[in-house]
Amino acid sequence: MKMNSSIILFYSVMLLGVMLSLSSNNWVMIWLGMELSLMSFVPLINNSLMISSESAMKYFIVQSVSSSMFILGMVMMLTKPYFNYEMIIVLSMMMKMGAAPFHTWLLSMIEGLDYAALFILFTFMKIVPMIIIMDMNMSSSLFIMTSLIVGSMFGLTQNSVRKILSYSSIFNMGFMIYSLSNMSLWFLYFSLYSINLLFFTLVLNYNNINYLNQLVLNCYGEKSKLCIWTLMLSSGGMPPMMGFWGKLVIIELSINNSDWLISLIMIFTSLMTMFYYNRLCFISMCISSMMMKWKMSYLSWMNMNIMIINFIAMPFVIISKYLN
Repeated sequence: MKMNSSIILFYSVMLLGVMLSLSSNNWVMIWLGMELSLMSFVPLINNSLMISSESAMKYFIVQSVSSSMFILGMVMMLTKPYFNYEMIIVLSMMMKMGAAPFHTWLLSMIEGLDYAALFILFTFMKIVPMIIIMDMNMSSSLFIMTSLIVGSMFGLTQNSVRKILSYSSIFNMGFMIYSLSNMSLWFLYFSLYSINLLFFTLVLNYNNINYLNQLVLNCYGEKSKLCIWTLMLSSGGMPPMMGFWGKLVIIELSINNSDWLISLIMIFTSLMTMFYYNRLCFISMCISSMMMKWKMSYLSWMNMNIMIINFIAMPFVIISKYLN
């Protein structure tokens, strides 16, 4: 995405909308902040490609419906306080984030996004809805379990990198929604996920990788493939990578809360996610190993930084546990 004055303006307004929603204690101002973010994000999706225009339209329609539900929940909260308005607000936020079972719109429009817009959609655009869900006194166990199962099972058969990242986002959303009961753990998990996704999208965008079969080709350099393999292992939750420690503390939280069913689902779905990420990584590694010679001189500073960041996450996790 080329940076010009219009793009910088849209990014600034989007950031302003998120900050407005987070700093407000008025429901109308929170809604206004989300709408500012929406109206500034849609132009970032839309470009000259037809599929991008279609994705922008789908995103706008879904977000408009979810915003209408949110307004309905606010009206019921003021006029009919005994009505279950919290359920409507939570449903609208789940639809806005693309959590299962409201995830089909996300998969249908994700192919029209570039990696910069994809990163924003999976990180910044989820902050405000999750904070709103945290303020609601309603159990989200059904959405947590559904997101974990859908995100882990349906990612096994995908060949598109964007759809794999989408299912991975749905899967990680289950962990993030559960961690909303502990703000510091939610911030830790969200930060680890965002950092890993940032590096992943940067590498994929730099190498113009859109499908998995491109990873088995030898047109990419050794350092690029090593970087991608490291990020795949981290996304799959392979210890001692960065992605593992975030999942570990959330699973430990669920065990301490005696949520045994959610704990079991988290463990089994994490193993499934680790399986398909590791399978892709090792298939690419075995096919490429015949034509690659490993030399440290091939590693750029970016690759070294990615590996270092993935391995030094453990001290921060330990510190966060003592802070709780």
